[in-house]
Amino acid sequence: MIGTRYTKELINEYISKGYWDPNLVCADFVEQCARDYPDKEAVIDSRARLTWREVNEQTDLIARGLIDMGFKKDDVIATQLTNCVEYFLLFFAMEKAGVIIASAQPTFRQAEMEPILRQVKAKAIIIKRKVRDFDYVSMVEEIRPRLPELKDVIVIGDDVPPGTIAFTALIDKARRKKRPTPLQKLFKPYEVTRIFNTSGTTGVPKCIERPIAPRIRSGKILAQRMGLKHDDVVAAGWNLAAGGTELLANVCVPLVGGKLVNIEQFSPQAVCELIQKEKITVLAAVPAEIIRALDYPDLDKYDLSSLRIIFTGTQLLTYETGVQAEQRLNCRIVIIFGSGDTGPMCSTAYSDPQEIRLRTVGLPMEGNIVEIVDEKGNVLSPGEIGEVRAQGPTLVSGYFLNPELTKQCWQDGWFYTGDAGLKDAEGHITLLGRKRDVIKRGGQIIYPFEVEAILAQHPKLTDVAIVRMPDKIMGEKQCAYVIPKKGQTFTMEEMASFLRSQKLAPYKIPERLEVVSEFPMVAAGNKVDRNRLEQDIASKLKKESGSKS
Repeated sequence: MIGTRYTKELINEYISKGYWDPNLVCADFVEQCARDYPDKEAVIDSRARLTWREVNEQTDLIARGLIDMGFKKDDVIATQLTNCVEYFLLFFAMEKAGVIIASAQPTFRQAEMEPILRQVKAKAIIIKRKVRDFDYVSMVEEIRPRLPELKDVIVIGDDVPPGTIAFTALIDKARRKKRPTPLQKLFKPYEVTRIFNTSGTTGVPKCIERPIAPRIRSGKILAQRMGLKHDDVVAAGWNLAAGGTELLANVCVPLVGGKLVNIEQFSPQAVCELIQKEKITVLAAVPAEIIRALDYPDLDKYDLSSLRIIFTGTQLLTYETGVQAEQRLNCRIVIIFGSGDTGPMCSTAYSDPQEIRLRTVGLPMEGNIVEIVDEKGNVLSPGEIGEVRAQGPTLVSGYFLNPELTKQCWQDGWFYTGDAGLKDAEGHITLLGRKRDVIKRGGQIIYPFEVEAILAQHPKLTDVAIVRMPDKIMGEKQCAYVIPKKGQTFTMEEMASFLRSQKLAPYKIPERLEVVSEFPMVAAGNKVDRNRLEQDIASKLKKESGSKS
């Protein structure tokens, strides 16, 4: 199916300008790697290691197996998997089979998965039986009676319960059949081959279309800006269902003929061991994972000299954390900026100066237009703060089977991101957080990320989150949630004294401190759930006031 908001005019424009190749799909990169680097390792996890020849052969077999099961073009198969070799294979195999992959975060549960599977009309789901004591098959069986479209449950691994289909059986059956003719290309580059689900921070996750052409365009730009080559070894630290990691792993890696290392469960020790053993050159990790790695007491005991890039996104990284990471790990950080609703919009580059790499999210990807506008949609001058809006050939095509939501969110070709930011004279974009997170203290505006970036420098703290709390007089005030380093305590007096010493305006100093051992995370598990923190402090204030209302 052609992307919801794509018109013939828009498709022809992007093709004529050279942004999109009308004949290129992601599986073409895999076939090219099988020709150029047949015996070179392509992808590994803790159980398997495959060469590019084997990747190409197995994706063909999986595709044929799906076709033999009766799946037709534009049918949807959902996946809910941790990073693994099979997950990597499925992205290309489903494209070869003409089937759309709807990839969901492994941290989603019944509340997220049931509406997702219903929205996309999934005819099958591919899962593992259990991961970290959670039984995915039991979850699917619980919601399956309410999902009439869902016919098949395909299970990866040795534990395959009755009533489900073994993933290996799918491949074995296809292998036994002789296929004299090659698979045909079933998708056009501007057609939807993937459905991405948002993290669910504002309710039920939305289902976003990801056509091939924008992903290839983004991947080529990102590979160039990062200076990726065929000898790069990329480690996926956050889930392949996420937009940034999927782009890096499933477009950039096969584009250059690199190697993908799947990190199945992130831990500082596991990551350090993998970097040392596999000579990893690029680590994809969200800011929370970077912080955990920097706090790891044995970090300096490993040989991490192969690492040259940390690729990050999903939430804002403080400048100080970035500097610390680059110094301790002797590498450079590259940031990608986008959202589930848009796809990638901007990125920094390996060659950028440190101030640009760590204080901004870089320049728009070539062909994109990213502007800062006021509430009336007027474009603001460099240095002025407003909302970020974007359009261009790397952006997604809308919401799956939901033209009304697509029309509502895409206004005259522009997507208004809800992010507060500014642009410098050279076009670099600086983010200040979500517009909805801005705190209005009386008549004064506070951007939480600004305060967080300063407070995060305190030597006693591991992480900081500033949220609004209700106030009868000022309307809103700030509450600082902090996670101290192991064995440390932290007080309100220490916080206020430190922020004053950093010359922060008095009205920006939080009026309350909450010390916690961990932050609640959104369902996707990749960013702090600020809504729950706001609910927590509002509930505490209500109890303290003795209010029953």
